[in-house]
Amino acid sequence: MSLTELAELVRRETGITLADTRQSVLRAALRRAAPELEPAAFIRAASDPVRGRSLVERLIDEVTVQETTFARDRGQLDSISWPSLLRTARAAGPASIRVWSAGCSTGEEPYTLALLAAEAFFPALPPVDVLGTDISGRAIAAATAGRYRERAIRALDMPQRLRYLEHQPDGTYLVGHRLRRLVRFRRHNLACDPMPPPGEAGFDLIACRNVLIYFEAKAADRVLERLHRSLRPGGTLLLGAADALQRTAGIGTTGSPRVRSLAPPPGRRPLGHQPVPSREQRLAAALDAARKGDRGQALAAVESLLRSNPLDAGAQFAYGLIVLEAGDPARAIAGFRRALYAEPAFALAAFTLGCAYDALGDKTAAHRAYEQALRTLDPADGKHQLLLQQIDIGDIAAACRIRLGWPAGHQGPAAGP
Repeated sequence: MSLTELAELVRRETGITLADTRQSVLRAALRRAAPELEPAAFIRAASDPVRGRSLVERLIDEVTVQETTFARDRGQLDSISWPSLLRTARAAGPASIRVWSAGCSTGEEPYTLALLAAEAFFPALPPVDVLGTDISGRAIAAATAGRYRERAIRALDMPQRLRYLEHQPDGTYLVGHRLRRLVRFRRHNLACDPMPPPGEAGFDLIACRNVLIYFEAKAADRVLERLHRSLRPGGTLLLGAADALQRTAGIGTTGSPRVRSLAPPPGRRPLGHQPVPSREQRLAAALDAARKGDRGQALAAVESLLRSNPLDAGAQFAYGLIVLEAGDPARAIAGFRRALYAEPAFALAAFTLGCAYDALGDKTAAHRAYEQALRTLDPADGKHQLLLQQIDIGDIAAACRIRLGWPAGHQGPAAGP
């Protein structure tokens, strides 16, 4: 019972939900934060007016996830239009783009955003002000220090390393002045603290990537609503693919994985014979309509594809996404199951099937689906590029493991059909 109470303390303080299946993770975090205390003793000590706060903060440091790298999910970051953000910022009055990296962990993301802005506006000084925040004091201290090992910067090419980092004798890399002058850090609790952070005006770009996945659904919705309110008019909210997937696969969610429309661009078309849109164009148009909230058009387009080929796994998957977003998980389950019948190794369909079962409260079936997704994830699978654009395979795996309650590094069942 004491571990359950400890998990509730973490939830109240951070918004992070730790399922019963993750009690071993919580116990390990407690051993690192306060090795001399058992759960019941920690809960009593946490109420002490003198040392209680520091104990809770140490536990939060151990529980919160701080694994990140420079230029993570680079495809998503490359979609940021810095000139457009500058036009939006100047329309609001300020001469610079205000950026907030919420849940920035040890700082790699804020520095990456500053680096991309610097590249976009080169050779001019980039007109950006980047704020990085995290609930963990230890993470913020590491971000402020700005010292990273090779693993954290492996996605940066050599010219970028030479321009923005200083290689140290011990093999680490120190963030240089070009980025440091653009970035600042402070502690902030997304679950409890005001938004935007006190003393901050609205932002033109907010990146909150793969953070909401650790929140219970209602808390994630509250945070998302408050993040929206922290944007200036015309601003952009960038969510991680795992966050969008963890909720309802994110078709209608701002910041959800983008699906490029392959349909012909609008405008006057030449007279005469018009080519019939390809299957990929029709599927892209259906997904684009769903993303814009036009579910009727999206369903009509998908159902047209399925009349041509009921075993079109991508169309069955899209059908499931659309009806799941509409709040009908039972119909979504049927679509995802048909997609998996057509392609048993369709890992993204297995994951979203788990989400639909979760929405119905069937945890056993949901766990089977998440395990199937983990067994079949294949980074080299190019069958569903349209659906997987800007969705990192590692994020799907992370979302599955969180739902299964597995600790970091737990591999689960062996791969195979």
